[in-house]
Amino acid sequence: MRQKSIGISFAIIASSFYGLLPLCWRYVPLPTLLLILDRCLFTFVISGVILLIIGEWETVRNFSLNVIAKVAKPAFYLALHLGFFMGAIALGHQVEAAIGMFLAPAATAVLSTILLGEKLNTIKRFCVGISVFSAIIFFYEAQEIPYFAVLIALTWGLYLCERKHALKMVSNPLAYSWLEQSLIVVVLIVIVIFNSVFPANVQPLTAVNSSAFLVLAGGCALATIASFLQSKASQMIDCSQVGMLGVLSPVVQFIVAVLVDQKPVTILQLCAMTLLLTAVLLYNCPPLKKTTL
Repeated sequence: MRQKSIGISFAIIASSFYGLLPLCWRYVPLPTLLLILDRCLFTFVISGVILLIIGEWETVRNFSLNVIAKVAKPAFYLALHLGFFMGAIALGHQVEAAIGMFLAPAATAVLSTILLGEKLNTIKRFCVGISVFSAIIFFYEAQEIPYFAVLIALTWGLYLCERKHALKMVSNPLAYSWLEQSLIVVVLIVIVIFNSVFPANVQPLTAVNSSAFLVLAGGCALATIASFLQSKASQMIDCSQVGMLGVLSPVVQFIVAVLVDQKPVTILQLCAMTLLLTAVLLYNCPPLKKTTL
């Protein structure tokens, strides 16, 4: 029970950190592809340094081709998710990006039952339905066809499920994060090199002032910590539970948008937010024990 509580705490903190990331990225004047590259590269370097300091580098050196191939699948889905999410924000589809993260918990819960064989009781299925209904409310207000939202939700759900599989082969979540990010970095570097717009951005960070650079570093640090905590949580609790707690990420985004951007809040949005938080609370409540006379 204590391990489950710790896993839930890790997932909550990770989701909250992920919710703060869009606030960081908006102040960094870099193309989406280069922003994703910098984020993954930072996690790759920091994770490697920490592994060296704590004497766990031997774990990385012993990775077999089978382990690398297993981690490559969630790394692929994470790269797609980051591309869709950051691309949506860069193209001005912030609402769709938020709706995608509202749909992600439901997508994760459904995919985890199919791919991982996890069981959902009646209450948990009801909570998944609530999260879908809440996302529909936000979509109704946005009045847009949610192509990005669906892609963001599906890729995130597939990523969490495949990561659950991969973490069975890599017990150290920090070593897992290093390998995952290294695979993404290698692919992104190749893409950037062959990208036709790359000559105009040979030294992209030189165009970033000191303040923006600090924001970039802070955002990358948050992403690194969130990735580690969520990986650790995936080892302690069900994938569907990690997915449902992930709904806190768009809730934090919504709160930031209201406080920072002074965006108006409608009654429908407040209702949807209340339903989402209620669903998360019900989903993570321990089952009631039957009393015996």
